[in-house]
Amino acid sequence: MKANNTIKLIFPGKRYSIDRSLLYFLDKYIDGESIYFEYDSPRYLNYSKNINEIIDDAYNFSKEILESKKLDEYTEVIVIAKSIGTLVATKLRNEKLIKASKFILLTPINETIPFLKQGDFIVTSLKDSYVDASLLKAKENYFPFLTIYEDLPHSLEYANNFYKTFDLQKEILDNAINYLDISYKDIVE
Repeated sequence: MKANNTIKLIFPGKRYSIDRSLLYFLDKYIDGESIYFEYDSPRYLNYSKNINEIIDDAYNFSKEILESKKLDEYTEVIVIAKSIGTLVATKLRNEKLIKASKFILLTPINETIPFLKQGDFIVTSLKDSYVDASLLKAKENYFPFLTIYEDLPHSLEYANNFYKTFDLQKEILDNAINYLDISYKDIVE
């Protein structure tokens, strides 16, 4: 996708880093400058913090970075977020630190749901243990860019089946690129 003066804001998950496949390929496929919010932690670390502390740290870290950036200088802002990154990004949007953007939200967590907007691209699964996808399914007519898979874990990967996972990730990437091509800033404010 070609765009002039585009910036991508990449918000990873707690342990889904910016170099994992969905975030990596979306970042590489879409032209523009990137800001990586690298608050994620390696899988081998043991956590002494609970999830709320991790989210608060990620939010404060991201807010500090965004306050030093001039996003208004860009004609297009694209947010690509996974898991807790979906909550961080949508809260920052709610506080007007990210304006008029296209949001690609991969596996939002329950806490993200109140911050979702109609024009967001959302991918989740009924088997995702971090979200009650039935809450989104009840509103699927409201979200035109919502995809709910039946049987995938939070990682959006099939256990022990690389080929199915690759096909799925290609499908998600194609749908996300299509969303960027056809969506507009906000269907509903």
